[in-house]
Amino acid sequence: MESAILSSFRAGIVAVSMDGTIAYINPIGKRILSGCSLNAGENIHPRAGENIFFRVLSEAVALHYLPTRVEVELPGRDGDRQYLGFTLSEFKEGEKRVGICAFFKDLTQVEMAEENEDLNRRLLLLGQMAAGLAHEIRNPMASIGVHCSLLKHHLSQNEKLLSSVTMIAREIEKVEYIIRECLNFVRPAELGVRNIQVDKLVAGILERFISLNPVMEFTMRKQEGVLLESEADAGLLEQAINNIISNAVDVCEKKGKVEISLGISRHFSELMRLGRNVDPIVHGHSGKEAEFIRITIRDHGPGIPVEIQDKIFVPFFTTKKTGTGLGLPIAQKIIHAHGGVLDLKSVPGKGTDFIIKIPVRQTSG
Repeated sequence: MESAILSSFRAGIVAVSMDGTIAYINPIGKRILSGCSLNAGENIHPRAGENIFFRVLSEAVALHYLPTRVEVELPGRDGDRQYLGFTLSEFKEGEKRVGICAFFKDLTQVEMAEENEDLNRRLLLLGQMAAGLAHEIRNPMASIGVHCSLLKHHLSQNEKLLSSVTMIAREIEKVEYIIRECLNFVRPAELGVRNIQVDKLVAGILERFISLNPVMEFTMRKQEGVLLESEADAGLLEQAINNIISNAVDVCEKKGKVEISLGISRHFSELMRLGRNVDPIVHGHSGKEAEFIRITIRDHGPGIPVEIQDKIFVPFFTTKKTGTGLGLPIAQKIIHAHGGVLDLKSVPGKGTDFIIKIPVRQTSG
């Protein structure tokens, strides 16, 4: 009976004896930790260096005071990041302490929701500022454009001055483009959701890049035996993927290799809530896994220096000589609008992975 009760818990449970041996782990716990498999009978101490969760379990057996609420990040399946929330308690036989117990949940979707909330808050402030700036800039630029047209007409015989006026007109067009991009970025994304075949969408995007960059090598690999279908806005998702691949092409200087891989990720949570209104560790977990389409875009370029990796999705930040610095922030905004996440992993000198995860099903409410 006790085993049946523990097995049916809607949270992960792991019991560790005083010598570090895993005395018990329930089925849901094994599934949550599938990215770093843990089994009954093995010792936690030799594995303490693998991730912070294992290290806490290893050290907790010697602690007199056990933390009641801890949140950690650890490597998940397929190279994804996973976030766990857990509570520790003593494991006793009578009055004798014989080990510790950890009750834990997958909070990965909560982290996604927090990212979405933070982005929406920043977009609201940026949108208010951008709308005012656009109005103030466009009026004088329109006046300059009119006078450029007049000058072109009157200086048609003066090639030197005409060349200068033409250059001014081109720069005005660039400013107008930046204004449009800025307004598009801060405008809320309205999704026209329908079922789409994500692998076919990506294949179509790659066809265009292959025709435009014949010197480069593009490859696409799909996880076998899964349906890569999602409820998404095809146009916006295409724009996001296009922006990321375009960035990869640029950093490779239009030569080298870009690899795309597609598959399914599963996160053991239904906690898509804002503001961390999360239920207690032991209660309120439905035990259902949410499926996400995972798209990894890997380039073999120079990689991103560690000191600027946290700025990559900041609007207008760019290391390129040309560009608005909005391509990747717009991609992130679109992915967040789908309830997903855009992450990156980069090793300087070896290249960069951009990882898109969007839910297979869009939920309302």
